[in-house]
Parts: sequence; C-alpha cells; structure tokens
Amino acid sequence: MANVLLVLPSILSNENDGIVTKTTASFLPPLGLASIAAVLRENGHGVAIIDGVAEHTPLQEIVDRAGDFDIVGVSAMTAHAKRAHELIRMLRSQLDKPIMAGGVHATTMPAEFLENGADFVVVGEGEVTTLELVQALESGLPNERLAEIRGLCLLRDGELLRTPKRPLIEDLDSLPLPARDLLPMHLYNATVARTTRQPSHMLLASRGCPGVCSFCVHKLFGKQVRYNSPERIIEEFLLLVREYGAKDVAIFDDNFAANREMVVKVCNKLIELNLDLTWSIESRVDNVDREILELLKRAGCTFIAYGIESGSQRILDQMNKGVTLDQIREAVRITNEVGIKTRGYLMLGHLDETPEEMRKTIEFAKSLDLDVASFTLFVPLPGTQDYKRAHKFGQFDPDFYMKDLLLEYNMPKYPVYVPAGMTSEELMAIHREAYNKMYLRPGYIFKKLFEVRNVHDVRALVKGGLTVMSNFFRR
Repeated sequence: MANVLLVLPSILSNENDGIVTKTTASFLPPLGLASIAAVLRENGHGVAIIDGVAEHTPLQEIVDRAGDFDIVGVSAMTAHAKRAHELIRMLRSQLDKPIMAGGVHATTMPAEFLENGADFVVVGEGEVTTLELVQALESGLPNERLAEIRGLCLLRDGELLRTPKRPLIEDLDSLPLPARDLLPMHLYNATVARTTRQPSHMLLASRGCPGVCSFCVHKLFGKQVRYNSPERIIEEFLLLVREYGAKDVAIFDDNFAANREMVVKVCNKLIELNLDLTWSIESRVDNVDREILELLKRAGCTFIAYGIESGSQRILDQMNKGVTLDQIREAVRITNEVGIKTRGYLMLGHLDETPEEMRKTIEFAKSLDLDVASFTLFVPLPGTQDYKRAHKFGQFDPDFYMKDLLLEYNMPKYPVYVPAGMTSEELMAIHREAYNKMYLRPGYIFKKLFEVRNVHDVRALVKGGLTVMSNFFRR
C-alpha cells in the first residue's frame, strides 16, 4: 500500500502579523484534507498530514519529510496560492515522486499547478478521485489509463487534459469521519468573537450551496446541497466533546439552517443529551424564523453568523444575494430577541459601489444591533462571476494571488480591488471608518461591559478591544 503525505502549505509565524490574526482570529482544521486522509486510511494506505498554517512548518522541512512518502498531495486556497506554488516547485526540484494538487484554487486554476510542477490536479471533491489516483499510481498504471480517472487534470504531450467530471458524493454518511487524529487539534480554536468557551472545535454538516452570489466560488462542492444525517452530525458532536474536550462547536457550513428537518432533529437530540456545550452556525437570513431560532437557542446554540454583505439594496441585487434589507432587519431582530448573539459578514468596495453606498452599509450594520460585524474589502476570487467582470469596473490585477499571501481579510494591509473613481487610500480610510464607527460607540462599549460574566468574557473583551484600537491607529 502507498504512503501518502497531505500538506496544507505553510504560513510562518512571522508572517501572521495582521491585526486580527494577532488577537481574534479563528484557527480552523483542514477538514477536507482530514476527510481525504480518512478515506485513504480506510482503504489500507498510510497517511500523514502537515498543517503548515497551524504548525508554521518551514517549506524545506516539508520537502525533507516528504522524502519518506510515495506520493505528496498539496491543498491550495486562493489566499495561500503563492505559497502552494512555491512548495510544489521545491518538491519537484528535490524529489522524484508523484505530486497531486487539490482544493478550491487548484480546482479553479488547474493549469497553474501543472505548469509549476504538479503531476495531477484533483478537481472538486477529493476523496474518491484521490483514492483512485493513489491506487492507480501504486499499481503502476500508464498515463493513458490514469486519464480514465474522473475528476483529474493532467498534462498530455504538453497540453492540458481534463478527464470527465466526477459526480458529487450523494451520501456523505458513506465517508468516514475526518481523520482529526492526524491533525494538531490542540492548536485549533474558534475566534473569541464567536465564543469565549475553549476548546472550540469545528465540524461540517453539509456540502454545497444553492445560492448564486456573484462573489462565491461553487466549483469545489457545487450548488447541490447534501447533508450528513442527524445521527452522523450528533456522532461528530460527541466525538469532539469526548475525544477533544470541546466546550463549544462551530458549524461552518455555508447555510446550516436551510434543512429544517435536519436542524430540528439535531436540536432535539442535543436537548436530550444535555451536554455542557455551546455551539454556533452560519445562515442566510431567509432561512430562519422565530420557531427555528427558539429551538436552536434551547439546544445550546449561542451564536449565528449571517451573510449580510451590504446596506445598499442595489449592491445586494448586483451580488445576486436574493434577499432584501427588510429580510435582514427582521432576521437579526428576531435572533436578538430570542437571545442568540449575532455576527454580520459585510463587504465594502464591490464592483462599482460608491463611497455613499459603503457608508450606507456602515450605518446599516450599526442599526441592526449586531454583536459582531466583520467588514471585509471585496476580493474578486478566481472562478466567480465577479472575477470575470471586475476589470470592467475598477482597478484590479487578476494575478493578485500570485504576488502575495492574503492572510488578513477583515483588516488587510491594502485592497486587492479598488472601484473606479476611488484611490486605494480612500477605500482603506472608509474601511477603518467602518470598524471605528461600529465599535467605538459608547452604547456598544457599555453593552459589552454589562455582558461580562466571567474571566473568559474579560479576556474576549480585551482581545476585541485591542483589535479595534489597533485598527484605529492603522494607516
């Protein structure tokens, strides 16, 4: 059987120097790699994972360790694409063994990875394709037979060859639980903006999103939503509590609340189990109502993050968001009344957005009485509708991800995209203004002080305060 090394390329400790990464950032496990590892291991292969983001592993150390394995797989997201390419070039120059690339950015831009030294790009969901590729490489199949494996990109006679598309995995329960035992689980935590209870660990209950938001990449898991069964979700809750001591669980699905029947069953079981546990979810505003929110609250859900994006209806429509400002107001209002804390994900600088519309978003966020608001600057990601049209509206380098690492989305050092008629400095000034106006209001400060109940709340408040004050002096 083959020995396979799966790698999330490194971010070194001295590179994680952003305002948020120093104080309030989440550090989340690469569950995609852990799921692939679990499938390989279930089929008899040896597997190890290096999480270079969590462990800050130097690239040369990864290459040296890779020498002990038969096959190496490198995962790539757009924010770290530059580092993934650097690692693949080093692996190619120093080792003579098959190199696979996968993940959302490799799926979107496969030719780049093949040109930089990867032998294969696993496109889309990686579990079955990677297993078949590893088995084929182990048995020594010639390249023409490898091209029969669905869901691959490879070079043949110098030309890019795409094999037929791999069907989505319909039954997610058929996959083993992610191989978290191969990860440095002690290094992961959710942001203190989400919970003050640590350890806080992450799970995914579904794949896919039916939304058509113009800024989202759908190529990895597709638009067809598939769910784990309630029994499987509860099994993973219990694993995190019993094996890893979780006091909080963060469900990072795109839209956990969309499947009402599943949510009801999970909530009822958690109520029955009566665990010493809080948990949180992400949701669209049009998938919640008072009844489901009250059930979530009874089951221990203490935090919901909503994709609000903008306070301008024109911008929401331009994003294909499919919601109205009134729907946003109502969902947040009811969530607050039920007693679940809220976070709003908001975006500034979308395509032809004006400074006036950005300030509308700031005022809208303030009016919602959110517990947390994250203002990101718009980044046109490869594989999205916005990436294709960004150059028509503003200043944008489509190869931005090849030139720098994007480690800080909430408080970046510079904007990737600037709408026409604005300068980079003007956009950054509005971005600073958003955080200062949101968090330096006396009413907001007193609200947070009155919510303090224990030492963990104090620590979270201090970390959040340091983040805001650092932003105040940012230039």
